Amino acid sequence: MPYSANLKLPRFMMHFSYAGQAYAGVQMNTSAKIDSVQSVIERALYNFQSTKYPLRFGVSSRTDRGVHALHNTATFDWIAPIDITTLVQPLNTYLAEKNEQIRILRIHSISPHFHFRRHCLGRKYVYRLGFLTEDEFTKINSDIPFLKQKHRYRLRDMTPAMNNLFEKDFITYIEPPYDLNAFRKGIEVFQGQHNFSAFTTSQGRINMARERRCPIKTMQLNFNEGEHLIPLMKCSPLHSSIHIYNLVFEAEAFLYKLIRRITGTLIHIAKGQMTIQDVLDRFACPPDHYDSQLPITLKPNGLFLHEVKYNEQDFLNPPIFKGDDSTVDDIDNIMMEIQEDDDEEEENDEEFNSKMMTAR
Repeated sequence: MPYSANLKLPRFMMHFSYAGQAYAGVQMNTSAKIDSVQSVIERALYNFQSTKYPLRFGVSSRTDRGVHALHNTATFDWIAPIDITTLVQPLNTYLAEKNEQIRILRIHSISPHFHFRRHCLGRKYVYRLGFLTEDEFTKINSDIPFLKQKHRYRLRDMTPAMNNLFEKDFITYIEPPYDLNAFRKGIEVFQGQHNFSAFTTSQGRINMARERRCPIKTMQLNFNEGEHLIPLMKCSPLHSSIHIYNLVFEAEAFLYKLIRRITGTLIHIAKGQMTIQDVLDRFACPPDHYDSQLPITLKPNGLFLHEVKYNEQDFLNPPIFKGDDSTVDDIDNIMMEIQEDDDEEEENDEEFNSKMMTAR
C-alpha cells in the first residue's frame, strides 16, 4: 500500500544503523536474492503488531548493497496499541536473535506533515580508503614469474591487507602506484556547486528524470587521516601497514552512485589516468561524457552513511513547502534495479583492475 495513505494514524521516525555487506541495499527490492535492510526492519515491526497490518517504510537515504550506515532514518505509521517508542530494546533483541546486522538507535513521533526527504537538511558520508604501500605491494610474491607482468594484479589478493578479516568489508584498498598530492588536488575541483550528471550512471540519469531531481549539487569534501578498526599486531607479517584516510562528503543530497564515482575519479587522477581538465570538461558539458569509460564505480567497501541531518524542531512543527501535498507520494515507492546493478559492478571491478594494471 502507498506509504502516505494512513494520514490519520500516528506517524513516527526511526533512526537506525546497519552493516551493508549483509543486505541488498537499504530499500525494498523483491527481485533481490537476499534481504534488504527495509524488509528486515518491517518484519521486526510486524512481529510486535497485535493487528497484522502491512507496514511500509519511507527511507530517507537509499544506500546500495555493501554501503554501511552509522545513521539512517525512515518514517512509518504505527497502528498497534503498543507504544512504539518503548520498543527500541525489544526490537534490537529480536534483530540480535535473528543474527541481523541492524540496530535501532531511536524512535520518536513526528507530525504527519513532516517529510523524511523534503525536510532533510543534508547528508554526510565517510569513505574509508586504505592506500597500500609500494614496498609491501612489490615485495610480496614478486619472485613468481607469471605475476610480474600481465597477471601482476593478482598480487592484490596476496598482500597482507587482504588477510585482515576485520577490515575487508569496511575499507576500499588503493593499489600503488599513486600520487597522493594529485589525489588531494583533485578533491579541490569537486568542492562547491557543479552539475554532476556526468558523474552518475545511466541508471542514475533515468532516476533523475523519473524523480525530477536536479543534477546540480553543492558539495563539501574533506580528506583526513583515519584509523584501523582494530589495532593490528605489528609483529605479524600477515597484517598490513597501509595508510588509512577518510574521504568525507557533505551535501543536501547525492545522485545515484555519485560518491563512488567521484572517488573513482580521484583515484584515476592519482594514477595519471584522468586530469583536472577532464573533470572540468564533464562539469561544463555533461552529455558529451555520458558514454565515457571513465570514471568507473568504485567498490562500496568502506563507504558509510555517517549522518542524516534535520532540525529537531521540524519533527513536530515542520515548515510547509509551496505546493506541498502530504497525501501524494511522489518518489517514496521507487525501487532501484539492484540485480542489474550488481552485474554492472562486477564488470566495473574487472575493468578497474585492468585499467589500474595498464597504468603501471
